[in-house]
Amino acid sequence: MSLPPVLSWLRAAPMLQPGRWIRPVTAASLMCVMAAAAPLAQAATAPAAEVQQLVDQGKINDAAQRVQTLLKQSPQDVQLRFLQGVIAAEQQKYDQAIQVFTALTRDHPQLPEPYNNLAVLHAAKGEDRKAAQVLEQAIRTNPSYATAHENLGDLYARMAGDAYAKALQLDNNRKPAPPKLSLIKQIFPTSGTGAAVVAAAPAAAPRPAAVEPKAPAAPAPTPAPAAPAQAAAPAPVVTPAAAPAPAPARVAQATPASPAPAATPPAPAAPAAAVVEKADKTEKAKEGPSAHQQAVDAVEKAVLAWAKAWEQQNINAYYAAYSPRFDPQGGTLAAWKQERKDRIVGRDAITVAVRNLKVTLDGDKAAASFQQYYASGSYKATTRKTLRMQREGNQWRIVREETGR
Repeated sequence: MSLPPVLSWLRAAPMLQPGRWIRPVTAASLMCVMAAAAPLAQAATAPAAEVQQLVDQGKINDAAQRVQTLLKQSPQDVQLRFLQGVIAAEQQKYDQAIQVFTALTRDHPQLPEPYNNLAVLHAAKGEDRKAAQVLEQAIRTNPSYATAHENLGDLYARMAGDAYAKALQLDNNRKPAPPKLSLIKQIFPTSGTGAAVVAAAPAAAPRPAAVEPKAPAAPAPTPAPAAPAQAAAPAPVVTPAAAPAPAPARVAQATPASPAPAATPPAPAAPAAAVVEKADKTEKAKEGPSAHQQAVDAVEKAVLAWAKAWEQQNINAYYAAYSPRFDPQGGTLAAWKQERKDRIVGRDAITVAVRNLKVTLDGDKAAASFQQYYASGSYKATTRKTLRMQREGNQWRIVREETGR
């Protein structure tokens, strides 16, 4: 059986989006769900977080050894058991992963997330109906569990497509595409809706209907466009063409304010007020954003540039987003750079989206928190991430990454 790197799917923190396999659940969110059910979950937070960090750093073998040691001390720790299944899947020990997730569904039937990951492995083996049954059980456990609904929809779509292809006797040599499903790394709080927020493109403002200007009632040898210029000071003149001139001026000023044909002519001071208002707007436009807003904009721009470099597999630009003082948390900067290069360069097309970005400033320091959507090949996941940033000269650079916050 060939599976994409499961732990990549499982590495996303709160809330994963549809991928090509079943959405993964992670151990960190299990704490939130189990807190009301048993004090055990909170007691196991620190050990699970330690293993989770090793997983996020790609140190799978170290994570496997550590989780085994911790499970000897706390064999019933739900988060550690969940991570044990995640790690087994990453090591391609699929039978062991199935056993772990099956045991979790038996011992904790109220949790929908273990069912979700169990369905991953069945779907990867081509056992779509069995995977669908497992997801249906997850939905019965928690009817509002959006991830299971989405996964089940993906499976039904695949099964329907296969049935339709057989009915039409399509190319028998063509292998069906894998279901659009992905594993979940964490068990999430039940209060969340699981819906990703997508910014809508601003709607174009409706254009006002064109109004054809009315010609003066009385014929005049003087052209009509010259009339508004004389409206401000209608002095007596000897030529008969000057008499109708004030009327077009009043129509031109009244039309934008009210469509009523009987609008009262504006007071003589109105043109002066319009000039003052226009001048005020011009001055405000010249003021520009505040220094605080400029810093926030600069941080947001740096975060988006970092995501773009990652997405384009531009490793040099990606490195440039990090400070020389970046803390890789558990290893050297050189080792971290090599590990990131192996995970970025030469991979399938990568998509990195930053959603719900919020920036908090503290002098020359900033915290950028957002939901990170990542997709590459058969792996699709969303994780909560915070980038701790430092202003260095005129650039904001990353000094620390925090996943799940």
